Amino acid sequence: MPFKAAIVTQQDVASGRVRVRFPDHDNMQSHWLSVIQRGTQNEKDFWMPDVGEQVAVLMDEHYEDGAVLGAIYSSVDPPPGGMTADKRHLTTKDSAIFEYDRNQHKLTITLPAGATMNVQVNGSQAISFDSSGNLNFQAPAGDINFVTSEHADSVNSIIDKYNTHTHTDPQGGSVGTPTPTMP
Repeated sequence: MPFKAAIVTQQDVASGRVRVRFPDHDNMQSHWLSVIQRGTQNEKDFWMPDVGEQVAVLMDEHYEDGAVLGAIYSSVDPPPGGMTADKRHLTTKDSAIFEYDRNQHKLTITLPAGATMNVQVNGSQAISFDSSGNLNFQAPAGDINFVTSEHADSVNSIIDKYNTHTHTDPQGGSVGTPTPTMP
């Protein structure tokens, strides 16, 4: 089975297949070819090459059957700048960047303007960043805890302390609890 370079012409996302053309064979069009994935059963990975993307395909000798092995960098589409063998990198079409440097043990996520990020635990939203720059923590069935080298407290405890604290009135007695209280 010869290895060939080809250009993606069509996608069938539902079945994970593409059609390609072979520039070195008078732009001959292939039948539908499966795109090789890293996992398809218990751990699923999904990637579809874009229409127009150069890919490596493994074809039988008659060009009747084969599979797309992956995309190929070229002088037209070079690798991202600043890469090393220790970096795992993904840049999406809308400019989101996900990069992990295993040498520095550093994960960097860069989102474009207008993007949001959500982290869910047990089906409930736990942390979200929105396009206005707000950072939201939610714990509908629990608490949010802060722990430092000197302190440990929870949001519920801090709010309870605030809502029930009183001060001594300089003229005797005490001042009541804050108005309004925190919900």
